[in-house]
Amino acid sequence: MVLAQSSRELVSRCYEQINGFVEVEELKKAFLTYVFKDYQEEVVQLYGLDAFHEHLETLQLINCRKDFDAAVEEWYRSECGDEQDGKYYHDILFSLVRETIVTYQPSSREELLRDLTKLLTTPNGLVCRWKHELQRSLPSYYQYLMKLGIRSYHDIEALVDMWLIEYPNSFDKTQQRLFAKPVRRGRPNNAELSLLLEKAYEWKPSLTALEKERIRKIYYYHRKSMSTLDMIEKFKHYVMAKNEQKVERKSSRLAN
Repeated sequence: MVLAQSSRELVSRCYEQINGFVEVEELKKAFLTYVFKDYQEEVVQLYGLDAFHEHLETLQLINCRKDFDAAVEEWYRSECGDEQDGKYYHDILFSLVRETIVTYQPSSREELLRDLTKLLTTPNGLVCRWKHELQRSLPSYYQYLMKLGIRSYHDIEALVDMWLIEYPNSFDKTQQRLFAKPVRRGRPNNAELSLLLEKAYEWKPSLTALEKERIRKIYYYHRKSMSTLDMIEKFKHYVMAKNEQKVERKSSRLAN
């Protein structure tokens, strides 16, 4: 067992045991239980009770409820990011609602809410693609949803209501057939492309318009023959090749 190096790391360990939606107040309760049950048992078994309390002091978890609640709140802020970081995620969330409508063809708000929840939470939904195509863990999937703004079932409900404000005819069958067609240029049209863009943003936070277009071209030309990770590698090679060309041209101009 490795001791946590910070209270944030300790909250992350607690969250990894949950593997699902949890609101901040629920996480605060779960964190107290985790530290003084599972974590304490492991530390005491190896180092003793006095060492456990000294360890909590090192993590600045002294004033029990106040410090523990503050640690959870800080973890929530760090995981959710700020509003500016998440602006481009609006398209990703809406693409998931669009995919839900195209796949399940719901006929009411309640059915759309049920089907979107199914897409986001069932083992054969989006989480399946996340784990197998991007080779990531289940806890990281829910942290990804958290950064998108989906932290609880209430957030899913809010997303559905936001969608219906913009697309009030979503339950019309003709409109649903239109949703199945590619969306206008420049917007992701499904969850796979959205995840591909999100992975590209992780590698290169500031994508140019040409680079975004290259990602879409790679997706549409290779989505049936390549995995998400392979498409990302192809995009990386493209960017690095472009950078090398720029360096060569600059060196050539300086030489002349």
